[in-house]
Amino acid sequence: METFDTQLFGIAKGIKQGDFSIPDIGDVVPAALMLQELKGLQPIGCSYMNKWGCERLGTCVEEINELGDTYYDQYFVTEEKVASFEGIGNYLAAGDFDKQYNFFQRVRLYSHTNYTWFYTVCKLLKIKTDSGFVEKLVLLSSPVMGLDNLVARVNKTLDQDNYIRTHYRKFALLTNREKEIISLLANGRSTKDIAEQLFLSPHTVSTHRKNLIQKIECHSFAELLRFAMAFDLVR
Repeated sequence: METFDTQLFGIAKGIKQGDFSIPDIGDVVPAALMLQELKGLQPIGCSYMNKWGCERLGTCVEEINELGDTYYDQYFVTEEKVASFEGIGNYLAAGDFDKQYNFFQRVRLYSHTNYTWFYTVCKLLKIKTDSGFVEKLVLLSSPVMGLDNLVARVNKTLDQDNYIRTHYRKFALLTNREKEIISLLANGRSTKDIAEQLFLSPHTVSTHRKNLIQKIECHSFAELLRFAMAFDLVR
């Protein structure tokens, strides 16, 4: 995302110096470009969204302003909307024109039932006019392909970490023999197979199975398999 951040910084610099205008940029970037009017560094309305952004949302600047707060409810996830509002509010309150504020958000695009992940960069601008400089907020939002899969993997990892923390004491109380038997069971070996491989009697293996099932509190093969995978016992 560093390149995207750098692009917006360059855009902001070019606009400030008068090298090009917001519409000039909006016509060429494959992303949603929005300009928010400010009063006392507080947003008071959208004055521009490029064609790319309007087409993806199936709307226009006039409709966005007419919708008011409903605009955010229509296109964005509530929890993420609240978080981004707070972040943008803090960024505007700081009033540092040398910095940017960046965040991820999901957007419901026109005629889509599912949300699409976008990476958004916000930048305060001082734009030169005939009567002096005015302050505006420019937002550049680009779709992030594959982020759904990334988020799913992160959530899975976090869930796995939580599972390990919750069950680690049970794992620590297992004997080496019990860990060995769990590994063999998770790999689909029968009591007879395990007995032959470990040179134990089937009765001894059955006793180990009962004891370890009580220890780890896994009462189905699916539960046992998850435990074995979490603690790297599946070979």
